[in-house]
This record gives sequence, C-alpha cells and structure tokens, in this order.
Amino acid sequence: MIQFFAVNHQHLVLINEEDIFANPDQARWINVESPSQEDINELMTLYQIPKYFFTSVLDDHEPSRVANLSSNNDEASMLLLSYPKHQTSPLGYLNYATYPINFIVIHHIIITISDHPAPFIQRFVMRQEVSSQIIPDQKWLLTQMLWYIAHDYVTSLNDISHQMEILEKQLTSATQNEQIYQIMALQKTLIEFESALTQNRPVLKALRSANFLVSDHTSKLNNAAIIENEQALSMCHIQSQILDQYSNMVSAVVSNNLNAVMKILTSITLILTIPTIIGGLYGMNVALPGAHLASAFSLILFVTIIISAVTLVLLKRHNYM
Repeated sequence: MIQFFAVNHQHLVLINEEDIFANPDQARWINVESPSQEDINELMTLYQIPKYFFTSVLDDHEPSRVANLSSNNDEASMLLLSYPKHQTSPLGYLNYATYPINFIVIHHIIITISDHPAPFIQRFVMRQEVSSQIIPDQKWLLTQMLWYIAHDYVTSLNDISHQMEILEKQLTSATQNEQIYQIMALQKTLIEFESALTQNRPVLKALRSANFLVSDHTSKLNNAAIIENEQALSMCHIQSQILDQYSNMVSAVVSNNLNAVMKILTSITLILTIPTIIGGLYGMNVALPGAHLASAFSLILFVTIIISAVTLVLLKRHNYM
C-alpha cells in the first residue's frame, strides 16, 4: 500500500496516485506499507532510488543504520530504525516486537517504508488532521516522526511497567507456572527493546552531522528524540533487572504457596480423621461404653464435634490453618 502526502499551506494533505504520476515533485511524504515488487519498481522509476533502500525492511531482523548521509542532498539518503509494535505472543500473552522502518530522503521528499503497519505513523497522521499542525519543511517532518518512534518505546515500556505491577500482585498467590510464562514474554520484549534502542541511538545521533537535514527548528526536536531514546533505554535496563528478580523469586513463591496449601489440606485431613476413628471404633460389634444408652448416637456425635473443634482451635493457634 502506498500513500502520497503533499504539504498544502504548510498542512499535510493526502493526494491521489494519479496526481503523482502527472507531477512527481509535488509529493512531500510517501508512506509505503508491505510493499509489493510492483510498488518498489514504481518508486524506483519515479525517484531513481537504489533497490536495496526498499528491500532492506523486508527482513524483520535488519539492524538500524544510515547510508549516504552526506553533507548534500543530491543523492538519496537512508535512515533505517526499529519501531515497537503491539502483538500477541505464541502463548497468548500481550507483548511487543520490533520491526525495521526505512526513511529515504531525496531532495524535498521523504519516503517511509515498512513491511508491517507502523502504529506511530497512523497516530502521527491523525494528530496532523486533528491539530492542523504547521509543517515548515521535510526536515521537520522527518525529525517529528523520529521523535514519535522514540516516544513509542517510552509509551510501550510504561505499558510493560503496568503489566509488571499486575504480575507482582499475582505472585502473592501464584501456585502454577502461568506467571513464569508471563515473565518469559516480558523478558523477550525487553531484550528486543534493548537491542533496538541501542541500534537506534547512533542513527539518531548521526542526524546531527547531516547539515542538509538539520535546521534551527529541528535541532531541538532531534535532541528531544535522542533524550526519549535514552530514557527508554534506561527504563528498559531497570525493568530487565526487576524481571530478573521476579524470575529468581517466582519459583520460591510458588513453592511457598503450594506448601501453605498443603499445610491447610493436611490440617483438614487431620480434623476429618477424628470422626472417622471414633465412628470406626463404635462401629465394631462388641460391647462399648455408652452403647446401651438410648442417646448413644447423639452423645458420640457431640463428643466428636467437641474434639474436632478443639483440634481446629489448636491448629489455628499454631498457625497451621
């Protein structure tokens, strides 16, 4: 899917594909999702861009990097970064994965290419429509989207922090392996985040040296994106350490909770054994004390209840129930 955007009176507007073929230079931003070979060939023909600029994002494990980021804009420049995307793990838990997205800058045009729908792109477009924010040039457009990527990591890590708080409450009564699987899913997410953020860092910093992409009104935004990236990386390290502690203690918590359950079940079994023993003794076909009384059954039942109640009180007093 290809979306063409132009800047009309410093506002972002969606334009038809037919208009692009009539005048390719009117586009300011081209967003490509899950590109087909036909889409790639079309853009290569329109803007004379190397093929590997488009195909690099087809590999979900492609590392972040820059290419042709020189001091002039005669040739196409490439910035490849990783962005977070919400998904469901194979075990059914909600987590995040990271995927590559490519920013191609050629003359006054920015082309974004991703093999998976990028949530931050949709939020960026919706915000422009709602706020009607002024877009001074393509430098600001590029830097703003880079900030959105870094901010998405911070937002995702806040969501993971909330999941960890829920997990911490569940650990107090955990008796099964479900919490271990949740920790595994969160650890996998944080490992991917740490790798992606570490790789994104030099790409964001390299943007400072590209004079043709940096201006007075974008340098602060670029610094903000770098700060967001560093904040996300710091949060990632802290949450990883906390999850390591959770992982170390979860087996002990599960074992302790199971011991508490077994202690209660053993105490209940002990209490239920008392009427079983008394009933077994008075069920024998021999002469027993009080067996000749008319109220023998009521008396035996009363004594059994009293003994069971005393046993229950003693077990509770010694914290066995």
